[in-house]
Amino acid sequence: MPSQEIGVPIPNIPHAVSVTLPTWAATVGYEEGEEWVTSKMNSGYPRFFIHTTIKQLCKKIQDKYGREGEECLVFPSYKVAKRCREFIKKRSGGKIRVLQLSTAEPVTEAEKSTKVGTSVGVTFFPKSDFPLAKSYWQHSGEGISSRMGEYINKELFTAHRSVTKSELQAEKIQSRSPSIIASRSSNSGSNDDVEKEFNTFIEQKFGRVLDLKFAKEAKRALRRRICGKVDVSRNQIEEIEKSKRGKYLSESDVYLFPSGMASIFCAHHALLNLTPGKSVCFGFPYVDTLNILRKFGPGVHFLGLGDDESLEKLEKDLEGGGLSIMALFCECPSNPLLKTPNLKKIKELGDKYGFAIVVDETVGNFFNIRVLPYADMVASSLTKVFSGDSNVLAGSLVLNPLSKFYPKLKRFFDTEYEDLLWCEDALWLERNSRDFVERVHRIDRTSEKVVDLLSACPKISQVYYPKTSPTRHYYDEIKNQDGGYGGLISILFHDSKDAIKFFDAVDLHKGPSLGTNFTLACPYAILAHYQELDEIQEWGVDRNLIRISIGLEEDEDLLNRLEVALN
Repeated sequence: MPSQEIGVPIPNIPHAVSVTLPTWAATVGYEEGEEWVTSKMNSGYPRFFIHTTIKQLCKKIQDKYGREGEECLVFPSYKVAKRCREFIKKRSGGKIRVLQLSTAEPVTEAEKSTKVGTSVGVTFFPKSDFPLAKSYWQHSGEGISSRMGEYINKELFTAHRSVTKSELQAEKIQSRSPSIIASRSSNSGSNDDVEKEFNTFIEQKFGRVLDLKFAKEAKRALRRRICGKVDVSRNQIEEIEKSKRGKYLSESDVYLFPSGMASIFCAHHALLNLTPGKSVCFGFPYVDTLNILRKFGPGVHFLGLGDDESLEKLEKDLEGGGLSIMALFCECPSNPLLKTPNLKKIKELGDKYGFAIVVDETVGNFFNIRVLPYADMVASSLTKVFSGDSNVLAGSLVLNPLSKFYPKLKRFFDTEYEDLLWCEDALWLERNSRDFVERVHRIDRTSEKVVDLLSACPKISQVYYPKTSPTRHYYDEIKNQDGGYGGLISILFHDSKDAIKFFDAVDLHKGPSLGTNFTLACPYAILAHYQELDEIQEWGVDRNLIRISIGLEEDEDLLNRLEVALN
């Protein structure tokens, strides 16, 4: 059952992506830094809340290599740590330095299953600059994962010996044993030992022991899986037939990242290195997409409404010569208002005026919609429905081989791209995503039933959903034959008091993220835009908006829970 206790991870495992904020007041208290909430927050969304394991690693590195008055953050490569250094230096006069640390390579065949040679970059900065470093961590999405932090901590600071093949096999057998469950109620050993043992069982249930030597194969499987789904309707792509190039999307055009935000950050970084200039953010996006466009590079033109009138204005500005842009970034559909942009018209403008188009299709997901023909790059957060289990952060970026920017982008990625997706995270993601298509089908069907229920409630003034949106015709133009309308729904009550009552009463998981295998709700504007509630109203996002991400619960059970809360 969904926990109603502040700060409990969702799901309640060591590497969970979401965290419980069970009431409207708790969400406000979190945003305002009130102790009755913050004192209970032992976990959180990884880009916003630095995992305890990573904090411990940073503390040990600081104690060993740091200087007086410094703090540090650990990144998955030296190049990323240098990017963080440059970000801080542009905004502060403090002295910033970078250190590279490496772990040992496996020596024996047996060690290859549990050991991998890797390097991290450590950015040291004055304590007063921590907010800037944390800002880079959040916006870029390039921080290390909690699993990587756990591994680096063990390799650098914990004395250990090599694991033999027989010991590894014994560990696999033990991890499948139901007796580990019973250890929870055992009186032997400390509570910490019991909890650690149980967490190990959960993370390795059904024999899902992570064998690190298969990480490369897992990543290839992920790229092929993404490639197949993105290109599901390739025979319908008119541009391919016209070109007669015979060049279709391949797995080499799919790049993996440590978060969805990192894929957007890298797309922007690549374009700045090829054709520097301002970008357009079309439509009201997820908060850090706009932060990336604002804080890295020369700036952004924000067309927050993302409607036909905004597109007409953009076209006039481009025609008049008063506006020249590097790229246009948009979501399809947008989060949280579920608007679908006119991608066909955007592509026409891109072709005519020579700017790149980057589409984030996380909310729609690449099984439901086909955006590649209208984009030069397609970004996606694999943390969401592709994974579903809410226990791993990852992202992907797909290059369109038919794009006029493709040759330059491909050369850039061939020389500059770093594979920063931690091997254990890749292994988890590959396993999580095997039933991606089946889950999407089920979530799509349930979501339409939920929309029907919510639309019939007289206390609700508006239901935001791609199928019921005024922009549905644009969604239908890009919807795959077997696709649906996704699992994200936003609602607005006539009375703000009713919104609070409903949210507090509804028996669902409540916290950040979306696309989880369990239904997840949050007061979105409060959680994502608390410091700018008046500003976002201008773009049609009400401060009392509630967002619900539909999961895999039985229809009858989920509808009943919602109905009880509405009543």
